[in-house]
Amino acid sequence: MNLTRIFAQHGMRAFSLEDVLEILKEQNISASYSKKILHIMGKRGDLEPLGKGLYALPAEFLSGGPLHSFEIAMKLVKKGAISHRSAMFFHNLTDQMMHSIYITVPRCEGANLSIRNQYKIQNTNFYVRRVDPKNFFGIKRFFLGEASIWITDIEKTLLDSLAEPKLCGGFREVMHAFLEAVNKIDANILWGYAQKMPTVISKRAGWILEKMDCFPELQAQLESTPTKTIQKLNQAGPRRGIVHRRWMVMENF
Repeated sequence: MNLTRIFAQHGMRAFSLEDVLEILKEQNISASYSKKILHIMGKRGDLEPLGKGLYALPAEFLSGGPLHSFEIAMKLVKKGAISHRSAMFFHNLTDQMMHSIYITVPRCEGANLSIRNQYKIQNTNFYVRRVDPKNFFGIKRFFLGEASIWITDIEKTLLDSLAEPKLCGGFREVMHAFLEAVNKIDANILWGYAQKMPTVISKRAGWILEKMDCFPELQAQLESTPTKTIQKLNQAGPRRGIVHRRWMVMENF
């Protein structure tokens, strides 16, 4: 039985050398020769080289559908979650096409801790945002066919978009995402997450919910978060605009 079929039987759709070392060992292939054997298989078409030390099974061996860019992202970062604009797209919160993949990675053992924050694989750009492990929360497991993918949930995706609108298509696209999510938001979850994030995130969220005229109890909770500083509503925008005293934000978009 050839190695390509063996990898397929083990569910190895996209993988690195590290992922298949034990499988190769079972086939009496030494660790020192393993890297070379994968290179040879890629050269002769038994595997598809993705770059950055990653390989994929040929299309005819991919049960459960073609390889998704999210699968490549998971292997690229080792630990992490699809986030920001990519998570918005997954949750159907944006109409904009997805041309790049955004991934949040905790700075912890076993994760890709390279200083690089951008990779290009198969003509797709992958942008990596590394965070303190205490800020890595609001993550849920989803399945795309047979592939297990970690993605920020709707509430965390919305709050992340308020923190970094430039990674989500801009502030107006963030407002659109809130509108699309209005019937999907769990107010208790959003409030719990907001308390773990900088105060300004609560204020920005409250301002949007007030404009949408929804979740009055959640608005009251967000308003109760103490602050004495007026912050920009749009983090990426200029510091000028009308000041909204209830939310202590400057409407700068």
